[in-house]
Amino acid sequence: MLPTNIKNIILDLGGVIINLDTQQPFNAFKKLFADNYSEIETTFKAMNLLNNFEVGKVSTEEFILFFLNRHPNLTPKQVVAIWNSMLLDIPKKRIVLIRKLALKYNVFLLSNTNEIHLTQINNYLFDTYGITSINSLFKKAYFSHEVGFRKPDTEIFKLVLNENKLNPSETLFIDDSIEHIQSANQLGINTKHLVDESLTHFFNEDKQ
Repeated sequence: MLPTNIKNIILDLGGVIINLDTQQPFNAFKKLFADNYSEIETTFKAMNLLNNFEVGKVSTEEFILFFLNRHPNLTPKQVVAIWNSMLLDIPKKRIVLIRKLALKYNVFLLSNTNEIHLTQINNYLFDTYGITSINSLFKKAYFSHEVGFRKPDTEIFKLVLNENKLNPSETLFIDDSIEHIQSANQLGINTKHLVDESLTHFFNEDKQ
């Protein structure tokens, strides 16, 4: 049961709505690049490639080229498939829950993501549930690569609060990252760090 003053709910995507295996792409790249992987991993981190991709400073084409330029037989389609391998499933009961919450609260989505993953998630939702876009489940969805900020930067939380005129004390943010939770707390937002339970369990909706 949520406090009676809560009017707005902001949900994370990965690890909260969609199940993830974040190591899967890197395991696949490690196998693919073999002895060269360590050098490639070092360069990947030095370029801050993931963060830059997720705030729109690196395009999808540039991200894919990073890998293509380091393997003679790799194709763009293969890079996309490997990168998407971290995305698992979205249980139907979580979609049911989001729709139920939207009847009572202003429900927003706030995700660190990128164009490749967002395309895959929308394709998955359409193929599995006939849902045309994840945006349609929320009052508004915010994606880091579109807005130019990513959690835990407090600017992305301020953007959601200010654009929608939300009172932080009336807002609940749910995420599986403690860093993101701590940033939201700095702004007076109520938080739930989702660690050992699912989203539906937190709302006592596991039977849905």
